[in-house]
Amino acid sequence: MTKNSELPKTHKRPPQARRGTAEPDQAVDAPLNFKVSAEFRREFKTYAAQHNKKLKQLLYEAFAALKASHVE
Repeated sequence: MTKNSELPKTHKRPPQARRGTAEPDQAVDAPLNFKVSAEFRREFKTYAAQHNKKLKQLLYEAFAALKASHVE
């Protein structure tokens, strides 16, 4: 047996991201996974590249603009 096969394979979350914690650490990124059409994905990535933005930055900015436009 090799060393790697002897080790138990566990996938644990970092302590900040575990469920049930009172205050999750705001600095830790959490996954956000969803599917979109291939056309939307291509358009989103193209727009981000044309404006020198990372996809994450574009998503944050788009969501902030959406929230700002929905004044209650």
